[in-house]
Amino acid sequence: MISDFILGLIYKIFMFAVKGKDPLRFNVDSSVYEYVKDFVAFIFYILPIHGLKPIFTIIVAIIAFRVVISVIKTIWNLLPIL
Repeated sequence: MISDFILGLIYKIFMFAVKGKDPLRFNVDSSVYEYVKDFVAFIFYILPIHGLKPIFTIIVAIIAFRVVISVIKTIWNLLPIL
């Protein structure tokens, strides 16, 4: 309601400032992705993935467990049982 009005007002002021011109277009050179891919491949070549895989698995499992517990706690607090 009020936020819609404020956002609409900001949009109208912005459109007045740019006088209704087309939005900016950014062209990204896709050759950057090749460098990123090569860098990641190099890192995976150097690092002992078989030794780090259990560590990554444990970290992801702990994060997933914390997310699940947080969701359960949030749902429990939202229920008007008590």
